[in-house]
Amino acid sequence: MHIKRSISGRIDKGSVAHNNREFIAPNVDRSRIKDDITLVKEDIKTVYHELFDKPLAEYNAKQKRKDRRIKTYYEHINHSKQEKPFYELIFQIGNTEDTHCGTPEATVATKALTNFVKGFQMRNPHIRVFNAVIHLDEETPHVHINFIPFATNQTRGLSTRNSLSKALEQQGFVSEGKNMTCTKQWVEHEKEQLAEVMKSYGIEWEKLGTHEQHLDVLDYKKKMRAREIAVLENKVECTQHQLESTERVLRDADNAIDRLDKKFAKKSEAVEQLDSDIKSKSAELENTNEQLAVNQQLLQVTSVKVAQINDIDSINVKHSAIGSKVTLSEMDYNSIVKLAKKELAAEHDSAEKDDEIYRLNEILQALNKEKALWTDERSALHKLCL
Repeated sequence: MHIKRSISGRIDKGSVAHNNREFIAPNVDRSRIKDDITLVKEDIKTVYHELFDKPLAEYNAKQKRKDRRIKTYYEHINHSKQEKPFYELIFQIGNTEDTHCGTPEATVATKALTNFVKGFQMRNPHIRVFNAVIHLDEETPHVHINFIPFATNQTRGLSTRNSLSKALEQQGFVSEGKNMTCTKQWVEHEKEQLAEVMKSYGIEWEKLGTHEQHLDVLDYKKKMRAREIAVLENKVECTQHQLESTERVLRDADNAIDRLDKKFAKKSEAVEQLDSDIKSKSAELENTNEQLAVNQQLLQVTSVKVAQINDIDSINVKHSAIGSKVTLSEMDYNSIVKLAKKELAAEHDSAEKDDEIYRLNEILQALNKEKALWTDERSALHKLCL
């Protein structure tokens, strides 16, 4: 079968509920709703999370003011005056007179539309289709394609954001005035793609009232080449943005390393000073221990002296016949005097040594506590330096 059919294509405001027949318009044949073909059906909010959650988190992390943070990107776009949450493309092959639903021509046109949609997403890397339905319950087979445009590597707002014009520019469709906007160029390009699919089904595109049918092969190739160049230029620009971003990250990393190096140097000096202080305190503690050992030896000697004094009780006492006086030999008397003097000296020396030992014990305890504190601080500084 070799026939000619027109192609209709336009961007519309779209209604997903209408497309999915959640409500039914008067021009719909209810008995043929079952014939409609749903090619894609996803929840729009789920797709928004898929596309924009990560760039949204990155954007919010950079905002110092809470009122500039975006809670939900879908709701943000839904209230935007510049962008729409989604867009819709409608393509139709033929018209009600030559391709009426239920005819063999309509069946072939439906197959062509189905294959056209299958390749649509691959051809449009910056267009995310979330709903696509071919309606066969109206006059002529046509397809509704609902999509979310997303532009990447953006410097204003989110790095990946909803923007039809930017998304199409990244696909090579750059506006050239009101009569050649990026959307018009894109729709015409998709018509050409649909025409190529139609050829495989024996349907030739009948261009009605357009100058396109008079374009020769050379003009067509020039037009396609210009689009390819635009795509390449966009890729170069995106790469440049990525390089600049990488350089900024590297500069920030270098600055951070410099700051850490300075902190490390200060901590290292503090650790060295602490090591020196610990050595000094350790030497002081060692001297105190030595002095304490000497005093303990002296105390032992003193104790021996006290024991000798106690030996006085062992001296033989002779009672005189007169009263209760005690008579001693000259040698015993001299021994008592000598021991008494020694006892007085020993008691005085022992008291001084006890005081000195008590004082040195207190110093020793204080030095041990101070050494423990210095050791803990040194360990903490070592950990910071690692």
